Amino acid sequence: MCIYNQFSIFCSLFGSWSRQRMGLLLFVLGLFTLSACKWGTDLPGKYRLMEGDWRGSLITEGGELPFLFGLSRTGDSTFRLELIDGRDTLRTEEMQIVGDSLIVRFPVFESVLIAGISKGGDSLVGRLVKVKNDEESYIPCVATRGGKYKFAAQVSRLPDEVGGIWATTFYKADGDSQAAIGSFSQTGSAVSGTFRTPYGDYRYLDGIMDGDSLFLSGFDGSGAYLVRACLQEDQSLTGMLYPGSGPGRRFVARNNPEASLPDPHGLTRLKDPSHRPDFRLTDIEGKPVGPQIESTAGKVVILQILGSWCPNCLDETALLAKWREEYAPRGFEIIGLGFERTKQPEKARNNLRRLAVRYGAHYPMAVAGTPDSASVHAVLPMLEKFIAYPTTLFLDRTGRIRKVHTGFDGPATGSAHSQFVAETRQFIEQLLAEPAP
Repeated sequence: MCIYNQFSIFCSLFGSWSRQRMGLLLFVLGLFTLSACKWGTDLPGKYRLMEGDWRGSLITEGGELPFLFGLSRTGDSTFRLELIDGRDTLRTEEMQIVGDSLIVRFPVFESVLIAGISKGGDSLVGRLVKVKNDEESYIPCVATRGGKYKFAAQVSRLPDEVGGIWATTFYKADGDSQAAIGSFSQTGSAVSGTFRTPYGDYRYLDGIMDGDSLFLSGFDGSGAYLVRACLQEDQSLTGMLYPGSGPGRRFVARNNPEASLPDPHGLTRLKDPSHRPDFRLTDIEGKPVGPQIESTAGKVVILQILGSWCPNCLDETALLAKWREEYAPRGFEIIGLGFERTKQPEKARNNLRRLAVRYGAHYPMAVAGTPDSASVHAVLPMLEKFIAYPTTLFLDRTGRIRKVHTGFDGPATGSAHSQFVAETRQFIEQLLAEPAP
């Protein structure tokens, strides 16, 4: 019996169903499961599901978006899932098997995979459920056990070379465009890299160059992207980038080692540089938080504008958590201002709490509102043209904003990330060296 389309089950994972209602639902499902189970000939899914390497695919408008993961048994009927995302591995044990259905909640993100388990235990059919603004959306998903490949080569000739830096333009359906930089490395037919934009990056993308055709994909438990492109005779790279759901975006790229993006310190400006942030909020542990309260005043402070739904914000949190531990003894603090895609206060706090635990972020985080310009303006009215998550503000010991950085170049960007880390460390050291007021 397959119950993967009983979406009420995953509502409980987000706290929107009462325990009594869920208890009744699971009791009824249990009755169905018992009536469908024939011991010895049709074992329950929790015993049939096979360990090992798996290949999954999200079904998008651009076709299959493949991803790789592993399943390992941690007990008689419990499992661990390891999602392989480029150089990153995302692990979760938040898994349930109800009847013949597997339910997997991914860390931090409000996303759940729910799928029916085949009788052989070696294939899954279901959907990825994503929650945004307290509403669910669904992406069809299939998976089979075995194989460590994403894309299979279709042509016999040697692959063309696309390693390097590509000046890229993405085109929207309305004719608007956005500059980006493609950065790829290639070994044989294997290709990995990402696209950087003025606001962040598309995280890890990897796949193959098959003749003159490029195929890349990336999936981190929430964000999902598929790239299909072709190297033209004029050596331009043209193609489409598809998200997990919705229409794709056309792009054209040309190899250019000197390609650059706008200065991230000039995209979001200050209306009045002398205006010092002075908000007072309550963090997720119920304690007061703000740049001017007694426990923070006189310190070098980073204000991190983030959302738990934002993959680049998670990458930044991992880095900031390390810096906080390193620099805190010298009078350094970070305040996370979370703008969550929910109007349920407790759910918003829990989202940030999960993020903090996941990345060992031992600095205060507060729910500051929802991700809209009005909410950001209410907390930080001195900002002009706020455009991206994350945005990071650097305050000196007097509480004055000395720098605003829009977006984040994550680990997938390679040298761009290394440059950001080095330059930001140097600036933090400079602020810490300045005398206290």
